[in-house]
Amino acid sequence: MLLENFNVYCPMKLNTIIKLILTTLLVTGYSANGEEDEFVELDITSNKIPIQKESDQWLRISVPFKLKKHPRLEALNGRRPSSLSEAFNPKFINNFKVKIWICFPNKFKQDLLSSANIGATEFYQYYSAEVEYLTLEFDRSTKNATFLFPTPIAERDGFLEAYVKPVGYVIEISHKGTNFEMRDAVYFDYRGVTPQVLESFKSRAMSGSSENEGILVPAHKVNMNYLDGMGPVKAKDQ
Repeated sequence: MLLENFNVYCPMKLNTIIKLILTTLLVTGYSANGEEDEFVELDITSNKIPIQKESDQWLRISVPFKLKKHPRLEALNGRRPSSLSEAFNPKFINNFKVKIWICFPNKFKQDLLSSANIGATEFYQYYSAEVEYLTLEFDRSTKNATFLFPTPIAERDGFLEAYVKPVGYVIEISHKGTNFEMRDAVYFDYRGVTPQVLESFKSRAMSGSSENEGILVPAHKVNMNYLDGMGPVKAKDQ
C-alpha cells in the first residue's frame, strides 16, 4: 500500500526512484541511529547514574555504557570495504562523543524561601559537559565517561548529602554526529512522568545549562588518569 500510493502523486521517473528507496528501507530496516539500545546501551539500573564524592574538590559523575554493534560494520552490510573512505579497523570505533546535561536543585534557597509561593522548578540548576574520544576499543566491557562537579558548589547549594541525587539528566551518545537511540537516556524525578514531560525537561536542560557553562567538566581536564580504560580525546578536550 505504501508503494502504490506514490503512483498517484509522482511523475514516472521520480516514482521509480522513490519506490526503489522505499523498497530498500522496508527490506533492510536501516536507520542511521538504530533502534533503542541496538548500537549502544546505558549500563545503569533504576535510572541511577553513579555520583559520588571524589574529594573535597570534586563530585564524580559517571556515564556507564556498553558498545553492542559497530555502526560502520552495519553500514557495510556484510561486504568488504572498497575504498579508502570505507576502510577502518573494526576493533575500534572513532569520533565517539558522550554528552550529559544534569540538573540539581538549589536546596539551600528552596529551604530559605519555603514560605514563599515559588514553584520547585524555579530552584532547578542545569549543567552540561561533553567529551569526544578519538577512538575507543570496541569490546563488550562497560566503559565510563567521567565528569567532575565542584564539591564546594554542591555544598553551597545544599545538595551535598550522603547520596547525591539529581533532579534529572539527559545523556546523548553519538558517532560522527549521529545520536544513538538509548533507553533511559532522559530521566526526570517527577511523579506521573510522561513522554511529553520528559521532552519538556530535556528542552529546559539543554537551554538552561548555558548559564552554568564550565562548572561541570570532563574529568580528564583535571587528571588524565580518568582516561584509563577509555581512549585519547580530541585536542580541544584536553
